[in-house]
Amino acid sequence: MICKQAVCYNFRNIENETLSFDREINILSGDNAAGKTSVLEGIYLCAQGRSHRTSREKDFLRFGSSLSGLTIVYEDRERENRLGITWGEKGRRHCEKNGIPVRRMSEFIGNFRAVLFTPEHLSIVKEGPSMRRAFLDGALSQLDRQYVASLQRYTAILMRRNKILADAGINPSLLETIDIFSRQLSEEAAFLSEKREEYTRRAEGYLQAVFEDMTGGREKPSLSYTGARSEEEFYRELTENLPRELRFGSTLFGIHKDDITVCLNGREARSFASQGQQRSLSLALKLAEGEISREETGEYPVFLFDDVFSELDGGRKEYLMKGLSGRQVILTTCEKEGFSQNSNIIYAENGRFRRAAADRR
Repeated sequence: MICKQAVCYNFRNIENETLSFDREINILSGDNAAGKTSVLEGIYLCAQGRSHRTSREKDFLRFGSSLSGLTIVYEDRERENRLGITWGEKGRRHCEKNGIPVRRMSEFIGNFRAVLFTPEHLSIVKEGPSMRRAFLDGALSQLDRQYVASLQRYTAILMRRNKILADAGINPSLLETIDIFSRQLSEEAAFLSEKREEYTRRAEGYLQAVFEDMTGGREKPSLSYTGARSEEEFYRELTENLPRELRFGSTLFGIHKDDITVCLNGREARSFASQGQQRSLSLALKLAEGEISREETGEYPVFLFDDVFSELDGGRKEYLMKGLSGRQVILTTCEKEGFSQNSNIIYAENGRFRRAAADRR
């Protein structure tokens, strides 16, 4: 899969810019707040349907603008396509594929596929469970539309169940419907946890292969998903713990509390691995995400790296670029020189973009 072009207008600090990308290495170079990350954010929005930076879509509108949007032109195995998203003054979103409105995000996500790696992702292993759940949900959503739809239903049911638990003290009659929501939540949880467990098993194989290559076979990682249960097990858990949940006023059990356990040489990496080992594991997980996407779809996704190279040492940088050979990469950096002559270099300044001279090579 190749992202050929990105068009941004009134998006963040970008007024109206068209960026063209080569099929392999593309470098967006510029100072902080120059608009580099906004371009990657826009491209990833077309893959994931949501931003990795904000949950408030009104933030996408350039200051003083009433309409914002972005379009990417991408090429998959079959044809060239266009995906577009626009936002109105109140952040209301409108999505299109090849000029045809797409009304459901479950039908929009996964047309274009990308792996995003940011400095925050270097903490996937070190930080709390929410980071690892987000990793699973982001990867699976681009590959399985049923997963997206089920996750959306789960989130909506969870919100309604939490509302009942929070308000039951004032209005006990609300508990008459709690069993219905517990059943619905359990059904979605069983489906989602099965998908998460399967993905974790697949990721473990690629993680081990990448890490063996990265470390020369000196260290062996492992992954396990902690939340796989049957529908009846989820339902029993919710039912038996209802008094406790009423005290807390929220749902304490379900896939929104689950985790991936990451181990290195048999010990939990979060507690016992060094910072360098944790970063290597995080990097390997992202590369594994790309491999599973290729295995599932027959083509590599686009790899987006937002200022990650400044956080990696020389060995990890070298390994990363070696491992991404032959795949499209769009990366941002504050560095102004030292780039490969085979790279497509685009300079960013105050939301404006300028491609390096063609004769640079």
